[in-house]
Amino acid sequence: MNDPQVHESEGPVGSAARDAWSRVAGKYVEHCRREVNWNKMIEIPAMRRMLGDVAGKRTLEVGCGCAHYSIWLAQEGAEASGFDPAERLVDQAREDAAAAEVTVDLRVGGLELLAEYPAEHFDIVLFAMMLEYIDDLDAVFAGAARVLKPEGSVAISITHPMRHFSERIEMPDGRRLRVVRGYLRRHVLEWTGWIMGNAEGEDVWCKSHCRPIEDYMSALVRAGFLIEALREPMAIDECHTLAPRIYQSNTDCPQFLLIRVVKRGTEPLSREA
Repeated sequence: MNDPQVHESEGPVGSAARDAWSRVAGKYVEHCRREVNWNKMIEIPAMRRMLGDVAGKRTLEVGCGCAHYSIWLAQEGAEASGFDPAERLVDQAREDAAAAEVTVDLRVGGLELLAEYPAEHFDIVLFAMMLEYIDDLDAVFAGAARVLKPEGSVAISITHPMRHFSERIEMPDGRRLRVVRGYLRRHVLEWTGWIMGNAEGEDVWCKSHCRPIEDYMSALVRAGFLIEALREPMAIDECHTLAPRIYQSNTDCPQFLLIRVVKRGTEPLSREA
């Protein structure tokens, strides 16, 4: 794992992120295979609880990556679909779906594919860990509203915005604290490290948006959604033993934010809402 490097940058973000994740697809697959990682300890179990009973539902996972959610949804009885711009990840998802003996409709492509799905077709649209790479939240949420049935829902997971605006400080007594600065200042980060490296071990740089929670909530309301649930999940109990540093870090400052909204079935509010 490469040492993390982060600096401020400028947008747009979408094309740079799309290229970066395609280049690190192999390392991302390795990350998903690990028994212990942040997502498996915190985000994934919390999202599954929030989704609830999905049997008989039509679901669409936008930016599905390896489609671990869509595969799980199919196992739970949903009619699952998903798409992602990284062909390598979609190929892996198809292999994993076949190994799990479930059917998932998977396509290669970016957000432009949203317009190709029929209107009022899905019960659930899922945006898992990908909205930081989206330049226009209004457009993507309007697309989700179009393909959702009346009373359909959107489920979202993102890195908690507090993480983007915080820095870790080592105290003399050994404690690690996080100090938050500039939370309301929207900006773009360019970063590498963690899993962002290619097969040759070279750094791959990615861009992502830093936005406060208000930006996500306001865009959802403008698209005609009602907020149904907001979660800042604790790690699962096993994390305390398997990964105590992850457990403590998430307790000090939540790693993930989960949101569930429902389609109102009325005209969206104005952009000034």
